[in-house]
Amino acid sequence: MDISLEGIIVGLLAIAIGAAWATYGLKAFTILLPFWAFFVGLLAGANWGQEFLGEGFLGTTTSWVIGLVFGIVLAVLSYFWYYLAIVLLGGAVGYTLGAGLMFGLGLEGFLSIIVGLIVGAVFAIGIFVTGAPIFLVIILSALGGAAGIVNGALIFLGRIQFEDVQYGLMQGLWKDGVIAIGAWLVLAILGFGYQWRDVSRTAADMGAPGVDRTAYRIA
Repeated sequence: MDISLEGIIVGLLAIAIGAAWATYGLKAFTILLPFWAFFVGLLAGANWGQEFLGEGFLGTTTSWVIGLVFGIVLAVLSYFWYYLAIVLLGGAVGYTLGAGLMFGLGLEGFLSIIVGLIVGAVFAIGIFVTGAPIFLVIILSALGGAAGIVNGALIFLGRIQFEDVQYGLMQGLWKDGVIAIGAWLVLAILGFGYQWRDVSRTAADMGAPGVDRTAYRIA
């Protein structure tokens, strides 16, 4: 195991954000979505910089700049427009699952990015068409948050490195094996159950079971 100070800091941050996202993804999504969007954008931007510009994944200044730009853009969009943020959430989860699946099959590089983008687009379109029902938002936040927790723990313990999540958080789970994937599924189920129970308690006060497409933070 290769444990570093950087890995400890990033690992703890990923665990904290993932735990909050898995348990309060719906209830506090207006606060948490920008942070999650930034994290996803950082990883995706750095990965694309590596594939198309030959930059090391978060290993050079250029890679960090590309990742930060993508992260900031997604975070800003998520902050000002709730509905777009949820569509981005679906796209991010879809991208992670698609690219991660390709990695699990031993197909890395450009192909994994393309498949990830296609699956991400399908998820995003599905959310847009269905109007982002509460049930779907809870599932996506539970899956994404659980993946953040497990990957954060793996990075913290030195079981995986930063480059092991360049194709999405599923890559880190596949890299570590069955135990990591099992932990992800268990945490996702627990996160979904916790959120659903919380929503059920306050269902009478939540209004329509979706998010208005025109819901902006600032009119």
